[in-house]
Amino acid sequence: MEAAANENEVRLRKGTSLNERLVLAGIAVILCLIALPGLAHLANDQWLGIAALFALLFGCLLLVAALFDRNIVWIITPGEILIGEQRPFGKVQRRSISDREISGMRLRKSIGRSVEFTLVFETRSKDALTSPPLPDVTQVQRTTLQVARLLRLPAPELVENPLDAANARIRLGKPISSKRIGAFRALIVLLACSLSLPFIYALWSGKLSALGIAVWSLGAIVAFLLIRYLYRTSAFWIVHDGAIQFERLSLKGTTETDRFSGDEVERVEIASGGRRGSHYIIAIRLRNGRKVRSPVLVGKEQTRAVRAEIVRRLGLNPSDIG
Repeated sequence: MEAAANENEVRLRKGTSLNERLVLAGIAVILCLIALPGLAHLANDQWLGIAALFALLFGCLLLVAALFDRNIVWIITPGEILIGEQRPFGKVQRRSISDREISGMRLRKSIGRSVEFTLVFETRSKDALTSPPLPDVTQVQRTTLQVARLLRLPAPELVENPLDAANARIRLGKPISSKRIGAFRALIVLLACSLSLPFIYALWSGKLSALGIAVWSLGAIVAFLLIRYLYRTSAFWIVHDGAIQFERLSLKGTTETDRFSGDEVERVEIASGGRRGSHYIIAIRLRNGRKVRSPVLVGKEQTRAVRAEIVRRLGLNPSDIG
């Protein structure tokens, strides 16, 4: 997906690139080759044969997805929508829709792996056409109004988007709630105490072995790390022009509020969110050596767009901050 080339054209894309298809097909082929020898155990009703069969089916599904997934491109120009659709081994199917055929437009927000915004067009024949996702999560309002202008339609009702660059301030994460964090902390403590009961009984009866002591100690360390991680990820950012204000929960359970300006920033980087491959954070390194991490964002394209907007609002030169 990419932004519009000029004010008289908006391009929206959906699909996977050739490199992504090749990687997916390669994984599918390797999975099938690994699974094939295991099918010999299927006749003996061994679990290895059943696992190999499921692996083979999964590999075939990946291969079909890589070969037959569609690429869709919408090109919106003054008075017209040109829709192009192509499968890897097929011809491009084109369709043109005039603005005279469109009776209305609305903006839709969907929440899945990441927040996406799409445009839904209603035609005079009562059909509904859903566009590919809008390319930049920080420019949803601008893109929507541009499309409405190009197609001579009334501007649709805007959906709340805390990351939109049109906002006086953009918000990352949710405001700190000490009650919610306290409930999570109580749940962790309760779980740790419940799991400790067998070890406490073994200690009281004199049957606690060295292995039991080691497992008990490991559980205590894990509980401590979970509480620390909970505080570390409890953050809320408000990005103004020239400065960022952030809130986070301290280990004492109080809310800490701090602020830094663009003059204090040395680097603005994208790092892994640490939970899933699709989760990312924006890490800001200050000139005093301190590092501030944002709440988790989903999707690398979305994270890049937010990072670019933060750099712009802080008045930084992108080439100087990595």
